[in-house]
Amino acid sequence: MDILVSEVGPRDGLQSVKRIMPTADKHRWIEALAQAGLREIEVGSFVSPRQLPQMADCAQLVAQALKIPGLRVVVLVPNFKYAQRAFEAGAHLITIPVSVSEPHSLSNIRMTHAEIIADVRAIVALRNERYPSVQVDAGLATAFGCTIAGPVPEDDTVRMAATMAECGVDTVNLADTVGYANPAQIKRLFTRLRQAIGAKSGGAHLHNTRGQGLANVVAALDAGVTTFDSSQGGIGGCPYAPGATGNIVTEDLVFMLESMGLATGIDLDRLLAARAVLAQALPGETLYGYVSQAGRAGIGTEDCMNPPLPLQGIRVVEFSHMVMGPSCGLVLGDLGADVVKVEPVGEGDNTRRLPGTGAGFFAAFNRNKRSLALDVKSPKGLALARRLIARADVLLENFRPGALDGLGLGYEALRPENPGLIYCSLKGFLSGPYENRAALDEVVQMMGGLAYMTGPPGRPLRAGAPVNDIMGGMFAVIGILAALQERQRTGRGQLVRSALFENNAFLVSPHVAQFAITGKPAAPMPARVSAWGIYDVFDTGDGSQIFIAVVTDTQWRAFCAAFGQPALLADLTLATNPLRVAARDRLLPSLRELFKTLTRAEISRICEASKIGFAPIRRPDELLDDPHLACPGAMIEIALPQGGTTPIPALPIEMNGQRLKKRLDVPRVGEHSADIASELGCDQKLIEELIAEGVLGADAPNAEQPQSGANDKISETASA
Repeated sequence: MDILVSEVGPRDGLQSVKRIMPTADKHRWIEALAQAGLREIEVGSFVSPRQLPQMADCAQLVAQALKIPGLRVVVLVPNFKYAQRAFEAGAHLITIPVSVSEPHSLSNIRMTHAEIIADVRAIVALRNERYPSVQVDAGLATAFGCTIAGPVPEDDTVRMAATMAECGVDTVNLADTVGYANPAQIKRLFTRLRQAIGAKSGGAHLHNTRGQGLANVVAALDAGVTTFDSSQGGIGGCPYAPGATGNIVTEDLVFMLESMGLATGIDLDRLLAARAVLAQALPGETLYGYVSQAGRAGIGTEDCMNPPLPLQGIRVVEFSHMVMGPSCGLVLGDLGADVVKVEPVGEGDNTRRLPGTGAGFFAAFNRNKRSLALDVKSPKGLALARRLIARADVLLENFRPGALDGLGLGYEALRPENPGLIYCSLKGFLSGPYENRAALDEVVQMMGGLAYMTGPPGRPLRAGAPVNDIMGGMFAVIGILAALQERQRTGRGQLVRSALFENNAFLVSPHVAQFAITGKPAAPMPARVSAWGIYDVFDTGDGSQIFIAVVTDTQWRAFCAAFGQPALLADLTLATNPLRVAARDRLLPSLRELFKTLTRAEISRICEASKIGFAPIRRPDELLDDPHLACPGAMIEIALPQGGTTPIPALPIEMNGQRLKKRLDVPRVGEHSADIASELGCDQKLIEELIAEGVLGADAPNAEQPQSGANDKISETASA
């Protein structure tokens, strides 16, 4: 039995890729696929270039593909208007997406069932009248379920297939748009399809969201299906079906079919060579597939294997400044999300120019982001922002409550356009009497007990780092990840909130519990009753300081042996930790005299050899010379605003034994504005007009930029 593998990567794959692949590279890839033996390739979609800029060159690609001998050229069209263009371009086969789920249809092509049925009839009539050699197929999207509307009854799918057959399409294909189907469903529904519409029963378009793609192919084969869509490298996923991920990998599909004795006519070695063409054209884009990892004789596949980051493919729009919001965006960006930082036109985020203790904020928390300088207060800028957000998975903001609402960018205003959007607000306070107050890290440290616990009695002192800002950003990330997971089940986004004050309260919760247990308020840390006998900072003989911690009786014995103190070890009044705590007043002075006879380096070597807790007292800048942080991946080199670079600590996690890396340096103001505007459908002329009007700011060294107060209202009223 011969199987037709229809490559959909140039259309269904690329429509979800953010980087616009040049037309010449697309054609080179299509030619390589054809040389590998692909007989049918979906080269693009005739759609609005504003909606899908990646598809703006569809007519050109059709014209070029028609010159490839033996290749059947396929395109997708959402309605009658674009079907006319497809017919005129000369495509051999036109696929019309028809969603069984009406909510998905409204999200995908903005048409009701009645409207799309009428359009299909009109398209078939036009074909019959003027283009009789062109095949017209209906692709039933969400045939097996929809994350927007939930489960789709099989009867609905069969009825829609019968309606399409009655409209006159040549074949009806079924698509598992979100990749949730299982083999039993696949076999059952394709069997019913064949019973309902006979010879018009077509192929399978399957996604691999839950890893069942190839198993579903086998089930479809059992039901008599002989045509399968797939995408090289597994790229793709419906952008209008939250939770959908890549298509079945063409390489894996071909390998499996051929190993089962089913002929595809495709040369796997040449197919892997075509994959290399794709990888070269889309550097950094994740390509999936088991066959490529195993490799084939004569094919070098190392350039094709780009291990994915956990959040790759997640789009984030960041409206933020200072630390809390940017730290949230930083974590998401380091984990692989595409983070677009929206800044005012001109000088950008005010955080870039903070002096003193704030001078390092922007550099520390804004790598792995793209900068879009935009006047969101102007009508054109606001429209562009809303278009960007409509394509996003996550929006995060940390301005004063109501600031973005006043600009028309609040959650309730954006939800109708993007029901899957996760909108994360990072504020000073969560719901309650304080929720409209302005707040900063130091404010909540003072009112939340942390400053009281940090300084000596009567002298509250803020912590030496923006702990609430950073942890508030981390808790926001946790909420966002949970919301993304929930969206996989429901298809709906939600409002997520994180706050400084509640974060601070969480930090001091052990002291709250201590009061409940002991009946006594916790003393400030400098005046606390220590839980351990030796848990202090000591001066050393070379004028330095070191912290020593002896927290167990085993460590006490090791300490006495290492530092040559047999008398202390023999003293039964010091034998246990509670006894040593009671004897601190006489124990610590003798130890202080001991440590003054040794250098910090000598004490460190003894403690490390004896497995005793110790820490040299250092300034933050001294970490640049720390041998542990000199290990590969521990530090990330970033650009400085005054020129040059510096290493700063990487995100403090390892995944698969690897630290997370820098993909993008700290951006210049508007460095990526033109690219992002192009992705949103703006041509070069329009981009130049927006820059001239001060709506868009593009990075141009030594060039004057129009100044704008676009986001001043937001910046001036920021709270966190």
